[in-house]
Amino acid sequence: MLLAANPVLEAAQMFWRALPKPVNIPDIRLLDAATIPRIILPHIIIAEVSRGSFDLGRFRLCGHEIARWFRELPEGMDAHGFAGLTDPAYVRHMRDLLAEVIQRRQPIYCKSVYTLPPLEPGEPDNVITAERLVLPMADGATAVECTIIVQTLTASDSRAGPLRLLPPEPGMTVSHGPFEVAG
Repeated sequence: MLLAANPVLEAAQMFWRALPKPVNIPDIRLLDAATIPRIILPHIIIAEVSRGSFDLGRFRLCGHEIARWFRELPEGMDAHGFAGLTDPAYVRHMRDLLAEVIQRRQPIYCKSVYTLPPLEPGEPDNVITAERLVLPMADGATAVECTIIVQTLTASDSRAGPLRLLPPEPGMTVSHGPFEVAG
């Protein structure tokens, strides 16, 4: 199973599968936040989606691990503000990811790797792995108008956050893996 190695993402997928699906995907208006498993909450982003441009429209909720890693709590932030925090390549990646979720109407998994130069000469690079599961949600319609993004980040060295991933730290390289249907 694709998510078996990541208990947070696996719990998110099981939670999404158990939600009522009046239009083949859950309706965000039927979501009772008190039912979201505790293992997921620190890693969650609930965001509106702008279907025409495949942008994140507005962040409704961000977990504390997301805020810790990105040094900023983007809750309430719109897509324009988010784009100002990051680089164009990351914005394109997120648009492609959202387009995939909107088209497939199924959970989509992807993995990104951020490689930062060492803090001291002779030390190994710090490799940060971000795994995310994007779960499509309706908002009173039949279309995907919202997403629940559950993301875990792990670092190979002591810099476990906060980090400047958005915008990238100097010398950081980023690679994104392929999108995979996880539902």
